[in-house]
Amino acid sequence: MDLATPETPRSLSQDEPQPAPAEAAPQQPGGPSAGEGGTPMKVHHRLLKSKGFIPTAVVAGLILVVLLSSRLTGRPPQIESITPKIAKPGDVLIVTGRYFGAQRNTAEVRISGISPTSSEYGEWSDTRISLTIPEEAKSGLVYVATPNGRSGGILFINREQIPVLAPGSARPGEPYVNSIAPLAARVGDTITISGMNFGLAKGSSDVYFTRTTGANADSGSGFDLSNLLPAQQYNLDYISWSDREIVLRVPDGASSGNVLVTSDKGRSNSMYFEVLGGAGTKFFSAVRKYSIQYGLKVRVSAAVGDNSLYFWMPQVIQTPEQPRVQLVSQEPAPMLNAGNGAALFSFSNLRKGGEYDVSVSYLFDRFAVETQVSPSKVPPYDTASELYRTFTAPDLLVPSTNPELVKAAAAAVGGEKNPYLRARRLYEWQLAQLAYASSVRDGDAVLASRMKRADAFGYASLYCALLRAAGIPARMVAGYLLRDAGEPTARHFWDEFYVETFGWVPVDPLLGDERSLVPFPFEPEVDTRGYYFGNLDNRHVTFTKGLDVVSQVSPQGKTRRYRELPWLLTIHEEIVGDITGAAVAFQDVAVSGTY
Repeated sequence: MDLATPETPRSLSQDEPQPAPAEAAPQQPGGPSAGEGGTPMKVHHRLLKSKGFIPTAVVAGLILVVLLSSRLTGRPPQIESITPKIAKPGDVLIVTGRYFGAQRNTAEVRISGISPTSSEYGEWSDTRISLTIPEEAKSGLVYVATPNGRSGGILFINREQIPVLAPGSARPGEPYVNSIAPLAARVGDTITISGMNFGLAKGSSDVYFTRTTGANADSGSGFDLSNLLPAQQYNLDYISWSDREIVLRVPDGASSGNVLVTSDKGRSNSMYFEVLGGAGTKFFSAVRKYSIQYGLKVRVSAAVGDNSLYFWMPQVIQTPEQPRVQLVSQEPAPMLNAGNGAALFSFSNLRKGGEYDVSVSYLFDRFAVETQVSPSKVPPYDTASELYRTFTAPDLLVPSTNPELVKAAAAAVGGEKNPYLRARRLYEWQLAQLAYASSVRDGDAVLASRMKRADAFGYASLYCALLRAAGIPARMVAGYLLRDAGEPTARHFWDEFYVETFGWVPVDPLLGDERSLVPFPFEPEVDTRGYYFGNLDNRHVTFTKGLDVVSQVSPQGKTRRYRELPWLLTIHEEIVGDITGAAVAFQDVAVSGTY
């Protein structure tokens, strides 16, 4: 909202009636003497009265300006989000928005009409408030009240007031949940769902949890799956799957609420499950909805005989911070969809002069991610788990066992044992070592460490390698930096590292080091170096998390991986047969709308 500029108070000469011009009197011989004839004396008297009012008018005008300025600048508070939306008394509630005031003073948060005590407030700034939920708070609206007014309300649900749902009877063939054991666990803990009709293998079936951003706590029959959070293969959430039992880990981004199972036969009843507090809090805010398009163009200059060209294209994947992903259009249809954001397209019998195109369009939401981790609550890693072994091992993109990087990581962390603090030390060390250079090509983590210069890929690869070398599970993330509709986008890479009982912590080392590349101005200004360790803005779109291992289509195929493409696969392109001239160009993401 733009501030209106108050009008400048008019001068007294504009406000007061002006004397009418005196008619010219007949000229007497010699003219009137001073003090003679009434007209000159009356005019002089009126001017004296006018001058007497000038100080009063000026004071009144100044008071008016102050009142108008105060009214215009003292804006009522605005709430954008609360996190979590479902919680119990004693939990920490985060309120984000604007115009809360730099200090609390007489302002307050009210939860279903209940005002917390002063000791229950943890943080108060103009855009963010944290507080402990009072014991007497019930389900109801949360709003902020300041001397400038009261905000709109956002619904808060007291977890203790949600009834535990009794399992219903299953329809023939539909999945049915009989029990969840245990009924309360932390993010990353293993739980077992028992029931029937889950299917002999997972296939396209899924287990859905309540998202941290809050979904309606109801019976499950009316759930919109787009508002729920599925466990993900790329997070290694699923451990085993059978027709009567599913073993999985509580997924990153899950919140207390109802859990259900879906299959090609339908969806199950839902059961209430409680996500216990862990090493910190993750919350999502400032959602933006994007409409994007991208594509592929193939131009053939030389090809004969039977041949095929296969190309893996990215998909916008669903994540806790990137929900409600909708494929709007895709032409042609892919040959195969993979699990971590890749679709395989094929072109057969290519001929000289042939042209082939792929076009894709998506609509999705993107949230900013903020994390608060308490280092004292971070437990040691379960080094025997599949997640730990997978995300601390070297791979095609992350040479974490390279002796130079192992030595550098050990020197950077020193004697620090806490995983979260070790990750922070590695971040600070890398930013002190590197400088951004967009001209760097084909450089991995080792080259970036030696040259002290890197592009986005080099920054992300090096930081991920250092984390893994230090025994911290980590992965690269690939996608784009987005701006508004019609503005240019940028291919980008960043990282995540894992904290037990908490989940994945986002880090963008390049944006933390190079403020000029941040795709939007922060309002109010923030320390981007500090912000991009543990937080991520809503201008990132994610294609892949971690290296996605895809299989070769044909044993005779010639494969190729492109470092500059922002989706992380072992193979991007495969050629079978005699294709000696083909130019493959990826058409960068274009934003057609933001909402």
